[in-house]
Amino acid sequence: MKTAGEKVAGERWPSRGAFAAATLLAVAAIAVAVASVSSARPGTKPTIAGTAVVGETLVSSQSDLYRWQRCDPTVAICVDAAANDGNWSDIGGARARAYTVVPADVGFFIRVLTKGTNLGEQWAASAPVGPVTGEPPLHGIRVAVEPVEGTVKVKEPGQTAFNVLTELSLIPVGSSVDTRGSRVRLTAATGGFGSEALDNPVDFYAGLFKIIQKPAMNAPAIAKLIHKLRCGKKKKAKQATASAGGPKAVVSRHRKRRRVWGSGSGSYSTAGSGGTGSVRGTTWLTKDTCKGTKFRVTEGLGITVFDKKKKKKIKLGPGDTYFAAK
Repeated sequence: MKTAGEKVAGERWPSRGAFAAATLLAVAAIAVAVASVSSARPGTKPTIAGTAVVGETLVSSQSDLYRWQRCDPTVAICVDAAANDGNWSDIGGARARAYTVVPADVGFFIRVLTKGTNLGEQWAASAPVGPVTGEPPLHGIRVAVEPVEGTVKVKEPGQTAFNVLTELSLIPVGSSVDTRGSRVRLTAATGGFGSEALDNPVDFYAGLFKIIQKPAMNAPAIAKLIHKLRCGKKKKAKQATASAGGPKAVVSRHRKRRRVWGSGSGSYSTAGSGGTGSVRGTTWLTKDTCKGTKFRVTEGLGITVFDKKKKKKIKLGPGDTYFAAK
């Protein structure tokens, strides 16, 4: 058995030159292997098809992964820059190949980042398009509405019938929106009368309401319930007799209730006969009856209810309910 440092008779040690060459080859092989794993390959620079106008759809050239970004030219230089340029910020939820320009994009430049799923490929940035143009919402004058699901119908002031909302549109304050069986995304402007500073979008669904926004500083956009209620004294069911000796039909008179669900955050409220609910960032129900308005919060930060009769404010959190009597 050999001990450390011993050499068996006839065994030949490699020469110093051969040992050095073998060492260099091993080091080089390791370096190549590491480089093949850790080095990031630049992706192909994407391109954008479409016009930077509110309501239009921008489409990226084909890739595997997408990130749409925007840049505000009033505070930064929005040039054709590297993917990690700090002047560009991701647009929340915009991760598909196509992106529809919304009112909140007005004045901004838009670009897309793409990359493949190959190991080590980097994000690549397109050249910017824009600035985005189009009429934005105006505080107290018009709001932007977009159908999210189902058939949304809108009736503008002066119109006698509801029309189906098929795409992102601007409608005047005072319009009625029917979301019974559907859902609409509403974006209003905040601030002073006529301001174009956009609020966060909020969804309303399962109700019929009118959009109200007063021409006053920081006035919220309100979804006011307008579905007719049959209130009054209870009436006994009446029987209608058909032909002599025929069957009798019972006519029932049910009192209707009106309601709407809201989900989102910003300067928005819902209004019933007994009070209003101002959103803080939540999902909430507003339901009117002949005796008043019930508010219920299901998740999020909650709402602040203003009880018209008691002239006081009540904060509701998830799971809370409140009834504001007329």
